[in-house]
Amino acid sequence: MNNQDPKSRVQRYNFNADDQPTPRRRRRQRRWWPWIMTLLTLAIAIVLVLVINTHKSSSSSDTATASSAESSLTTKSSSTSESSAYESFQAKYRKYLTNGTLTASQHQKLQAIVNAESNSATQAREQKLLDQAEVQKSSTASSSTTSQSSATKSSSSSNPTSFDTTHTFSSVNDAQNWAQASKNQWLQAGYSTYTITSDGQGNYNLQFIR
Repeated sequence: MNNQDPKSRVQRYNFNADDQPTPRRRRRQRRWWPWIMTLLTLAIAIVLVLVINTHKSSSSSDTATASSAESSLTTKSSSTSESSAYESFQAKYRKYLTNGTLTASQHQKLQAIVNAESNSATQAREQKLLDQAEVQKSSTASSSTTSQSSATKSSSSSNPTSFDTTHTFSSVNDAQNWAQASKNQWLQAGYSTYTITSDGQGNYNLQFIR
C-alpha cells in the first residue's frame, strides 16, 4: 500500500506537508472592444456637434452680413432719393425767384410741392428754403387797397355827385373792387346797383344806377 503505483488513478495527498501547492486561478481577459466603441461613438457625436455649430455660426454670419449690406444699400438709396428731391425743388425755387421775391402763384406751387413731400427731413429743408423768400402782393389786393383809398377820399370830400359820373378803370376787377369799397356811400346816396361796360379801348366804365 505504501508503494504508489505511478499508473494508479488515485492520487495521494500528504496533509502534513507544508509545501502543498495551491491551485492557480485563471485570469479573466479584459474586453476592450466595448470601451473602444463607446469612445468612438462619443468622438463622432462631438465632431457632429462641432460641425453643426460651425455651420449655424457661418450661416448666421452670412445672414447678418447680407442684412447689413441690404440695410446699407437702402440707406444709400434713401439718401440719394432725398438729395435728388431737394435739388429738384431747389432748382424750381431758383427759377421762380426774382430779387428775393416770389409771386403768390409761384409761392403756392412751391408750397404744394413741399406739402406733398413724403420724407420729413426733405420737407423740412424745402420749407426752410421757401420761407426765405418774400411773397409779392397780388395785383388784386393792390387794386383793392387803391380802390378803398379812393373811396375813402371820395367820402371825405362829401361830394354827393361823385356817383353821378362815369368812373373809368383799367380792369373789371378794379371797377368791382372800387364799387364794393364805396358801397355804403352810393347806397346812402340813393343808388341801388351799378353796371360795368367796356369802351373797346381796354378801359372799363363804372356807372351807378338809382
